Parts: sequence; structure tokens; C-alpha cells
Amino acid sequence: MTSHLRSAWRRAEHSRLLRWAAALLAVVLVVEYIVLPQLVSSGNILSALRGLPLMLVLAAVLLEACSLASYSWLTREVLPGGSRPGFFTLFRIDLADLAVNHTVPGGGATSAAARFRLLTRCGVQSEDALSAATVQVVGANLVLAGLFSAGLLAVHGTTAGGRYLTVAGGVVLVLLVISIAMLAVLDRHLAGAVHAVRAMARAIRFVSPVAAERFVRTIAGEVQMFRRDPRRLAAAVVLAALHYVLDAACLWVFLAAYGHVLHPAELLLAYSLANLVALVPLTPGGMGLVEGILVPMIVGFGAPDHVAVLGVLSWRLVQFWLPIPAGGLAYLSLRLGILRRVGRRTGTPDSTPVAAVTRRT
Repeated sequence: MTSHLRSAWRRAEHSRLLRWAAALLAVVLVVEYIVLPQLVSSGNILSALRGLPLMLVLAAVLLEACSLASYSWLTREVLPGGSRPGFFTLFRIDLADLAVNHTVPGGGATSAAARFRLLTRCGVQSEDALSAATVQVVGANLVLAGLFSAGLLAVHGTTAGGRYLTVAGGVVLVLLVISIAMLAVLDRHLAGAVHAVRAMARAIRFVSPVAAERFVRTIAGEVQMFRRDPRRLAAAVVLAALHYVLDAACLWVFLAAYGHVLHPAELLLAYSLANLVALVPLTPGGMGLVEGILVPMIVGFGAPDHVAVLGVLSWRLVQFWLPIPAGGLAYLSLRLGILRRVGRRTGTPDSTPVAAVTRRT
């Protein structure tokens, strides 16, 4: 028995090492062949930023801050029950989540686990935190897919490479329909969905059938909550859309500052496609993947090469790199503030299991 356990542990350890090695190799290749050429061709990005009017840079930073704030308001909307933390607490939790997501390869699962822990330590029930995170991520990605479809329809027939974009649009549309159908099944045929999930859990043996059923019923409860409260559903959709539109507007400001005004439909198409591809957990926060898609697409829409590179890298400086130190400071303020107070009341400095729900870039 002991030898079997040891061999199983060695296999798991080797598998983990292989995963980390593959992730590291992906990061190296992306940085070597996508990120570094862009950095070299653009010169000193900080010097370029210093040459921009201060008001434009501040406007771009403000748009990005409003984008992050929209996501935190979305968190408040999807959290059920009456134990929701305040907006400023949720905003700091989301910043800490982003910092982890942007620094760990395939960091969506790790950052989601950290976010889950912070939410539960701030008074959110474990089931509520898990179901809300799932609904929020799935819903936000559905909105992103909808924005991509809207952008594709708006520029259809006017862009180069239209065939490939049409294929991508078809794939996104199919996934969109499947996701909506799954939510409808949870809402209207919960018993059948529970039966299917329990059977799958018994087959794969990685998840307890009881835990799988509890998870599905919790998600179904979230879906029914939104169906009973259309105002809340509308607010969640608007906030998810604002999160992405304001982020894209930040990119638009930088491109305009460097001399190219991109059509809003073209911006929406390029931005949403890059972020959909970045959902694949290969690099931290889609590093390299986002730049590698955005730059050639923006060039294809008529922007000069140097403007596309400078605009995208300036935007990523604000959207990707700036939240890392900001998230560290946010986590520190949580540890010195609400987490310390909660720990003193409960006598438990740490808590709760972790969840693994992959999040946005």
C-alpha cells in the first residue's frame, strides 16, 4: 500500500513539474518572439509616454480605474444574501486578485482561489462566494463574446482577413448559444442537470457527487435570482459591458494620442478578440497573447506600425502592469484593516478552502 502511495505521489509530482515546465516554456517563447520584438521596435515606452499631454494620460488612467470599479460593482450585484462587503473592500479584493492573475503563469485559478479566500474572510458565505464567482466570470465572458459579435457585424465585409474573422465569429456564436442553453437547462430542468452532474462526478472520481450537486444547485439558485429580478440582471449586464468598454476606451485614448483615431467598431473587434484568446491560461494575464493579436489587427485597420505598438504597450502598462503594485498595496491594506478586525473577532487568522474559477485578464 505504501509503495502504491509513493508511486502515485511521484507521478503527481512529475505531472506538476511538467505543467510548470510547459507554462514556463510558453512564457519564454511568447516573450522572446512577441513581446521583446515589440519593445525593441517601439523604443523606450516610458519616454513616449512622457511626450504625451498629461491630461490624456490621466484620462486613460481614469478610464482604466473606472473599468476596474465597474467589475467590483458587478461583484456586488452577483453576490447573493445580505452579507456583502462594502464596495471599497470588494475593489481592493479585485485589485489583489488582478495582481496574482498578472504574475503567475495560468494565474486565473490561483487568483480565483485567493479571491475566494479573501471574500470568505470578509464575511461572504463559501457557497455564495463560489457561485457568485462562477456566474460573474461566465456572465462577463458571455458579454465579451457579445461585444465581439457586435464588432464583427459592424465591420463585416470592410476588413482584410474577413474569412478568418467570420470563422472566429461563428465559433464564438456557437459557444455563446451553448452557454445560454446550459443556463436555461439549469433554470428549467434542474433535476435532470443534477442527475447528469452526479453521474459525471462518479465517472471521473475527482469530485464528490454531493459536492457537484451542491455546486450546480447553487449556480441554479443564482440564475433563478436574476430571473426573478430583471433589474439586477440588467445592472449586471451593463456593468460587465462597462468593464470591457471602458478598458477598450483606455486603449483608444492611447492610440489617438499617438496619432491614429481607430473606429469604435474596429476597436471593439480587435479588443474583444484579443481578450477572448487571453482566456486560454498560457501566460499571466494573457501577456504576449494580447499584444500579439492587438498590434497586427490595429495595423490591419490602417494604423501605422509604430502607433499600434506604442498605443498597445502604453495601454498594457496601465492595464496590465500598474495593477500589480496597486494590488499588492490593496492586499496589504486588507490585511491591516478588515482582515485583522475579523481575525480578532473570530480568533481564526486564516480560513476556508479555495475555489478554482478562471477569471478575466
